[in-house]
Amino acid sequence: MAAPGRKTKPEKPSFQSVIQKLTQGDRKLSSTDIAALSLAAPQDQALFKERWPDIAAEVKAGLLGRMEELAEGDATLDFSALYRVMLADPLPAVRAAALRGLWESEDPTLIRKLIPVMQSDPDAGVRAAAAEALGKFAMLAEHGKLRPETEELLAASLLGVFSDAGEETAVRRRALEAAAYLSRHEVRQAITDAYDSGDPELKAASLFAVGRNLDSSWLETLLDETTAELPEIRYEAAAALGEYEDERAVPCLIRLTADCDAEVRLAAITALGKVGGKLSKAHLEELTRSEDEAVREMAAEALEDLAEAAGLLSGEIETVRPVDAEEEERYWDGETYAG
Repeated sequence: MAAPGRKTKPEKPSFQSVIQKLTQGDRKLSSTDIAALSLAAPQDQALFKERWPDIAAEVKAGLLGRMEELAEGDATLDFSALYRVMLADPLPAVRAAALRGLWESEDPTLIRKLIPVMQSDPDAGVRAAAAEALGKFAMLAEHGKLRPETEELLAASLLGVFSDAGEETAVRRRALEAAAYLSRHEVRQAITDAYDSGDPELKAASLFAVGRNLDSSWLETLLDETTAELPEIRYEAAAALGEYEDERAVPCLIRLTADCDAEVRLAAITALGKVGGKLSKAHLEELTRSEDEAVREMAAEALEDLAEAAGLLSGEIETVRPVDAEEEERYWDGETYAG
C-alpha cells in the first residue's frame, strides 16, 4: 500500500491496450503509450499485423509522426518490427514513412524485403525511398559486413533499377547513389553512364555518387564542374569535393562560397570544413563576419568541425576505447550480419 500523500507510479500501458486505443481512433496517445510499441514481441507483432488495417488513415499518420519524433530523441526505442508490417500498407505515405523508420536498421534480412519494394512498389516515391534505404547495406557490404552472395544480390538489384530506362529518373538516381558505396567496376561504369547521359538529374546523381565512391580519377572532373551552369551540378560538385578532403579543391570551394545560389554557397562552406587546411580555416573565419546569417552560422559550424578534427588528430579529444579483434568479431558475427 502506498504511503499517504505519495503518488503511485503510473502503470506502463500494455501493447494490446495501445492497439485498442488506435483502432478506436484515439489520436492523443501519450509518449508512454507509443513507447509501449517498441521492441514488439512476436505475439504483439502478429496482433499489430491483424489490427493495423482497422486503424484510420489520419490516426496512422499521427502515430508515424510521433514514433519518428520519439525515436530521434531516444535511441533505445525500436519500432522496426512494426515498420516492416507497414511496408504492406495501401497508403504510399505510410509505406514511405515506414522506410524512413527503417533507415537506422542494419539487419541484413531487410535487404530481401526492400529489394522488391524498390523494384515493384506502385508508387515511384516509395520505390525511390526503398532504393535510398538500401544504401546503408551497400556501405556495410563495402566494409565486408555482408556475405558475398548478399552483396552480389544487392549490387545487381540496384544497378538493374538504375539501368532500367523505363523507370522514373528519381528512382534510378537513388539506386545509383545507393550502389555508389561499392568499389566495383560495374558501379564505376554506371556512374560514368549517368554522367554522360545528357540528363541533368542523372548527371547530378553521378557527382553525388562520386562523393561516395571516391574514385580518384574523378577529382579533376569535380573541379571543372564547380563552374557548371546549373546550380544543382555546382552544389553536388562542392559536396563531393568535401568528401575527397583534397586541398587542391580549396580555391574552387572558396570561389563557390560567393556563388549566386544560396545552397551552393552553404555546400561549399561545409566542404571547406571537411577539407581543412590553413587557407580553408582563414576563409571560414572571414565568413563568420558575413552579413548573411546563414553563411555566418554555417561557417561557424565548419570551424567547429575543423577544430574537432584537429583535436582528434592531436589527441586532445578522448577517443573511444579501441575494440580488440575478438570483441569486434563477436559484435559482427552470427545471423545479424550474416546477410
